[in-house]
Amino acid sequence: MRKVCIGILMMGVFVLQAQEHISVLESNPLLKTNQKQVQKMRTSSAVALPFLDDFSYNSYFPDNLLWEDSAVFVNRSYPINPVTIGVATFDGLDANGMAYDISASTQAQRADSLTSRAIDLSAVDSAYLLFYYQAEGLGDNPQTEDSLVLEFLSGIDPLGFPIWQHIWSIAGHSTQEFQRMEFNIKGVNYLHASFQFRFRNYATLSGNFDHWHIDYVKVDEYSTGQIPNLNDVAFVYENPQLLKRYREMPWVQYQENTAGELRDTLDIILRNNNAGLSVDYKYDVFESSSQVEHYPYLGNLSSTRNVQISVYDSIGNFEFVQPPVFLSDTIFKSGTTDSATFLFKNVIKTAPSDNKNNDTLTHFQKFNSHFAYDDGVAEFAYGINVQGAKMAYQFHLNKADSLRIIQIYFAPMQNNVSNIPFHLVVWEDNNGVPGNVLLKSNFVYPVYEDRVKFHNYYLDSIIGLDGTFYVGIEQTTNDMLNVGLDRNSPSNNYMFYNVGGGWNYSQFPGAWMIRPVLRTTPIISSTNSVIIQNEIKIFPNPFFNFTTVLLNNETKNIIQLFDISGRLLRKNVTTENRFQLFRNNLKSGIYLLQIQNKKGVFRKKLVIE
Repeated sequence: MRKVCIGILMMGVFVLQAQEHISVLESNPLLKTNQKQVQKMRTSSAVALPFLDDFSYNSYFPDNLLWEDSAVFVNRSYPINPVTIGVATFDGLDANGMAYDISASTQAQRADSLTSRAIDLSAVDSAYLLFYYQAEGLGDNPQTEDSLVLEFLSGIDPLGFPIWQHIWSIAGHSTQEFQRMEFNIKGVNYLHASFQFRFRNYATLSGNFDHWHIDYVKVDEYSTGQIPNLNDVAFVYENPQLLKRYREMPWVQYQENTAGELRDTLDIILRNNNAGLSVDYKYDVFESSSQVEHYPYLGNLSSTRNVQISVYDSIGNFEFVQPPVFLSDTIFKSGTTDSATFLFKNVIKTAPSDNKNNDTLTHFQKFNSHFAYDDGVAEFAYGINVQGAKMAYQFHLNKADSLRIIQIYFAPMQNNVSNIPFHLVVWEDNNGVPGNVLLKSNFVYPVYEDRVKFHNYYLDSIIGLDGTFYVGIEQTTNDMLNVGLDRNSPSNNYMFYNVGGGWNYSQFPGAWMIRPVLRTTPIISSTNSVIIQNEIKIFPNPFFNFTTVLLNNETKNIIQLFDISGRLLRKNVTTENRFQLFRNNLKSGIYLLQIQNKKGVFRKKLVIE
């Protein structure tokens, strides 16, 4: 729950200090996007023991073979150090990812529920329920007025309504390690063929507030005198970042400097929840259905690397350090020239009794035409409440290229800012910070795209770039524009903001969801010098059949013609001081002529009638 006095006080601090600000999201578009996921077919029969869900599957909704409702958010984004990869997150949003009541007060009210299907306990004398929970994680911390609750179904009242018995609850608090909870299930009220339990949370209903994360829920027979350990070795996080700097980058830029862009080693993290110590590991890389890489490098494609992993209580999470898991410079091999997608698959082989659901980790590494520091999922919204504030994101080219589009994801919020103008800005580099402005657009406006899509902002003109450059925003008001912030991909070394006193690194860990899109067509040389305009004459312009270019020098000139999208149409090299450009099959329209020689670069707009 958010207390009004605290919210006002914090707003005052941000205004006075003119600092950055992050906001809790008011919706979860991922749930709305995937609400029509194919669900597993279920029967009316009760679930047999053991009942087990560690939420390690690739779905945003709980398994409907095990659960009756789907209001919680199954994800890998919000937990810190989960028991196994994937959790069920409780918040103030409904099953469609929308606020239960956008106008609700800050008083904590019943929000999400996660209700088990009927579980058959008729054949056992005693059973147990085991689960782990964490407050906040990378989300919003629940206040003391908020809570997480566990209830057992104890019967049906005379009117046919279920009677739920309160078993346990915990008040909101700041994040900590996942806590293990154990409960005996006994007595005639519960040991029958249709036992059910449920979790509920109490939260602010006006947005993505007050997070609780549940992991590894298990119900089984209690027959040994104590509740057993999990006996499970599992992956903990999504596939680690394979590139040193980016999550995704253009294929042509990657190919230009493979060794410089690819990580040397892979930071695979495993957790041993009191299982056997011996674990085999391998990874495979596929393009389409063809395998292009296998680790370990020695042996056949089924070979594995064996490691000994002590239990979590002794060493914490296990990391491959002696030796590390190496990445070869050649793991991504493709015959394509402009884009490529690879399936990276991590697999561990554990004892037969180990839960196999969390033993395989897959990831698609994409190389298209854009740079991305973010993973495509926003946990918060970022903004600066200062008129004239600037956000600048640093990127680096391995070869000259041209910028045509800037993509931005704006998080939908109650304070809709789609009518607030701002400028798109591109800067050159000045010793590691933004320097001279290369382009400043006319007014543009935030656009909220459906299905967690970035909005494409097409630049007024193509920009030739080389080396380090920056893209970003200049505000015209003190309204926070709510750019998506990915908390799982800290990239603050490349994120700069300026509120009038110079450039500073962004202080909120994460990655802005801003992506430059390249045209893969260089229209600039590696020098910053410019040919003097009066050294070159073009006539006529506009023209119909041909135009003449007078160069007035005897050096080698590289003459290139581009369309307005940055696509190279013609290229000629001449040492003559007179050159004729013929229309031939070119359509009427606007084109860009670029002439490059040892003195620099000259550009001129051409019009064909």
